[in-house]
Amino acid sequence: MDREMEEKQRIRSVVAREKATYRLEKTDRLIRRDWGLFPETRQRWLDEGWDGDLSVFKYDPSPYFPRSLVDLVGIDVPVAPHFPVTIIREDEGYTYQQTSAGAIEKFPRGKRRNTEAMPQFWRNPVMSRDDWMHRIKPRLDPDTPERWQNLYLADTVAAAVRQGLALYEGSAIGAYMYLRALLGPEAVLYAFYDDPDLIHDMMRTWLNLIKTCLLRIQARVPFFRVLFGEDIAYKTSLLISPAMIEQFLTPYYVDLLQALRNNQKEPPWFEIDSDGNMNEFLPIYIKLGFNSFRPFEIAAQNDLVALGRQYPDIVMSGGIDKRVLGESHAAIDEYLNRIMPFFQKRGGYIPTCDHAVPSSVPYGLYLYYRQQITAMDTCG
Repeated sequence: MDREMEEKQRIRSVVAREKATYRLEKTDRLIRRDWGLFPETRQRWLDEGWDGDLSVFKYDPSPYFPRSLVDLVGIDVPVAPHFPVTIIREDEGYTYQQTSAGAIEKFPRGKRRNTEAMPQFWRNPVMSRDDWMHRIKPRLDPDTPERWQNLYLADTVAAAVRQGLALYEGSAIGAYMYLRALLGPEAVLYAFYDDPDLIHDMMRTWLNLIKTCLLRIQARVPFFRVLFGEDIAYKTSLLISPAMIEQFLTPYYVDLLQALRNNQKEPPWFEIDSDGNMNEFLPIYIKLGFNSFRPFEIAAQNDLVALGRQYPDIVMSGGIDKRVLGESHAAIDEYLNRIMPFFQKRGGYIPTCDHAVPSSVPYGLYLYYRQQITAMDTCG
């Protein structure tokens, strides 16, 4: 067998393991991947002697096609065309920058987006009804040509999926994340009570955008899963009440998931990515039709094993406590010995850090963690 054929067989086995994991079927071992690294983490490890070669961590290659056919996901409102990313002003402590979604964020001087520095929103994209109607809503048209610059790849994706060489993931900003990105986490709470008509107009616009775009892609490429970024929880509970979810999110999610479920022979998996405490959140979103969740932040009072027992039919990803990875060999061993035997038997679990690996984790300890977890991920 030549090298190309060997690589295709390797990828097919990775794709098959991904499918079996999501179907909660027996697999030879758990999937090997991680969430990712902050730039500061990568730099620390390079300073500590890492040569930059990811193969030392024994990750599986990704089974997913590496490019999205339409850009609908992220922490920002998926506007098209984008606003220019420009520095608005600087003062002694902060840099104020307009984002591609039309917000203005401020960072400590010298820091930037997508690092460990958390931005503060100085101005959200929607500060008034006029902002919504004239500044943002026109940029949420599903037919804007800028959205479809990658659609030419659809036939390539479809062929790879047919051959068992790739899976395709649809992705979109979640309903709450979208509202929060438009208005800000505090203003959206007031708007639920003071201007519910505005919220419903925003949600109808979200549904039209996401549904139209995903169905258009689904007509050419089957989805394996559809991932929604939905940071709807904080350390102890939900950021909005179950009643507000029922009134402002549920009708639109039900419509969207039903349309996607009915539009292909084998329904896709619906996955939610939400930081924070998932205990109150899980039963609500399971009822909506979601069946896969991540990343189960342990600092937010998520007991991974208890939740795995309570919800045996969901796919779980994450749950490796980032704080433990920075402690010691003994702490890592103790943590893995507590969770891994359960999930080796349960299945339906992808062990990753419970968010991006922070720079508080030394290279040596992370390498030790990867060596330990790959030595004990055989499924029984």
